[in-house]
Amino acid sequence: MMKDLYQHFSQEDREFIDRSLELLQRVQDTYAFETTPFLNPHQVSILKNIGKQYDVQVFASSDYFPSELARVLVAPSYYQLNMDDFELSLLEISYASKFYKISHSQIMGTLLNHLGIERRTFGDILVVGDRAQLFVDKRLAQYFIDHVSKIAKMPVKLKEVSFAELLKEQKQAVTREILASSLRLDKLVASTFKLSRNQAAQLISGKHVKMNYAVNDNPSQQVGLEDLISVRRFGRFKVLRENGLSKNGKHKLTVELLASK
Repeated sequence: MMKDLYQHFSQEDREFIDRSLELLQRVQDTYAFETTPFLNPHQVSILKNIGKQYDVQVFASSDYFPSELARVLVAPSYYQLNMDDFELSLLEISYASKFYKISHSQIMGTLLNHLGIERRTFGDILVVGDRAQLFVDKRLAQYFIDHVSKIAKMPVKLKEVSFAELLKEQKQAVTREILASSLRLDKLVASTFKLSRNQAAQLISGKHVKMNYAVNDNPSQQVGLEDLISVRRFGRFKVLRENGLSKNGKHKLTVELLASK
């Protein structure tokens, strides 16, 4: 059974699968719910799919509070969902927005480099106009509030707000039609961002490319529909559709360009 399970996922997913199996078995054995750190959509999907093999329920916070990263609650079969059990807080970042504009990358840099916390303790960073918000682990909300006083040398103040005040990002899907001689990672990166194959290969070998949130340094990796490819300094994309072959035998593809997170 375990071997059959692994064959459906990549080698990079194995460690997460092992942790997920332990979590699911623990909840099933103890009849007590548990909540994960923030997970990316690929991990959420894995956990939900594996969870179907156990006598448990699996809930993702992103199904209730729109976000990319989510906390997942694994609970016994008799459990009734209480939103508080996601242990999620929404923090508003207040600053002198008449004079400055803080960016997503500045907020991320402050949290990771100056606050020195793990990425899994906070979720999406939302920046809409002159407002900014942050999903965090509720147990650490006060720590964020007490220790984040500057972002990019600008004084800021964090406060917890209701999820009714959640900012709504305007997501404008940008699609592009490309031609690629194959569905290899290097070919798709090159075609999507109009790079040479050598440039794409260097980005991949330099560990600047992620596939489904995990670094992938294999230029010949085959990419499937809905796989998320992130290329540092260039952006992110998914292959939405295969549209047949061109006259010279190249794959005609529709890719979606996504904002960086």
